[in-house]
Amino acid sequence: MKKLMITLTLALGVTAYVAADSVTTGNVLGYVKTAAPVADGFEIISIASFGTNDTVNIQDAIMNLEDLNASTTKENADKIILWSGAGVGYTTYGLFDDSGTNSFWMEINRPGWDITTLAAPANVIISRQDAVWFKTGTGGTANSIVTSGSVRDDNQFDVPVGDGFSLLAYPFTSSINLTNLVVSNATASVTKENADKIIVWSGAGVGYTTYGLYDDGGTNSFWMEINRPGWDVVPLAEASDVDLPLGKGFWYESVDGAKTIGFEQIYTLSE
Repeated sequence: MKKLMITLTLALGVTAYVAADSVTTGNVLGYVKTAAPVADGFEIISIASFGTNDTVNIQDAIMNLEDLNASTTKENADKIILWSGAGVGYTTYGLFDDSGTNSFWMEINRPGWDITTLAAPANVIISRQDAVWFKTGTGGTANSIVTSGSVRDDNQFDVPVGDGFSLLAYPFTSSINLTNLVVSNATASVTKENADKIIVWSGAGVGYTTYGLYDDGGTNSFWMEINRPGWDVVPLAEASDVDLPLGKGFWYESVDGAKTIGFEQIYTLSE
């Protein structure tokens, strides 16, 4: 699989990472702006990949809370929804309006939503590789979500995944095309049922598209759409040309149990 060499040019205050040939090492900072979904809509976003650390508290994950929909009613508040795996499921945090200068993320099931004196910020840590669902509140405005951080300079980042589904993001500060996405220890197969999968959400009315890691019988494997004829007619097998945008997430399905996978970076760093 060809490895793409790109440059990320970032400056504090810009709203996107720009790709070219190489990155100068150092504390290279920038902002990422991700479009929020329409009212009552859902999007899978990455909000923890861009800091200098590998974890972030949920209260610090999004910079522009003043632009989001805070409320004292849980229905009208924007929400971050965390997936904790099969057997545990989701936990939802709403943006609570404290009627002061600040708002904060609070678990939806906390009594503070009904008894304001019990309202308190959640203390939840989100890891660099995690993606979350973001839901715009009922009747809310679909403002952008702003995160910030620095270019990561590790060549590979290892991620533990459970058996079945994990909600992940590419843990480097760039977008990536599936034709260049290298995931060590991923399971490839010539049968779609036995291949690890990446499942991309394209929004209401479109839904999910699933890509499996196809075994080409040689030294390389590649991500190919499950519905492509190549899974049944081998000469038609071809890598899918699909971008995973910076700031977005996806489902990863491990078909052979819990394991550690490793995402490789696609850019080079220069001094």
